[in-house]
Amino acid sequence: MIKVLVVDDSDVLRKITKFNLKRAGFEVYEAVDGLDGLKKMRELKPQVVVLDVMMPNLDGFGCLAKMRADVELSGIKVIVLTAKGGDDDAEHALKLGADKFLTKPFSPKNLVEAVNELARE
Repeated sequence: MIKVLVVDDSDVLRKITKFNLKRAGFEVYEAVDGLDGLKKMRELKPQVVVLDVMMPNLDGFGCLAKMRADVELSGIKVIVLTAKGGDDDAEHALKLGADKFLTKPFSPKNLVEAVNELARE
């Protein structure tokens, strides 16, 4: 089964994302910020990470940069989620090595499709 880690400081968003991904047949785990996310990535070895940008302790961009610099985590596929408005966020995320970029509010169908697509690569 494909493991997906959802890294977001919003309880509500994590629950919505987890619900939709589980319903689509994924094994889903949660982390509350970038530091927690990195720790859980090492433990769980997920195939795909859904990563929020704005979080305390370590934001999504910092987390993504650390992932790509870490041999153990660099191969994990990443979907970056951010609130609308950050015009440069998509470009920045892709430069750091994100595989996909979605803006909030996002369509659960689009998220499931993006995870499916990356998990098959």
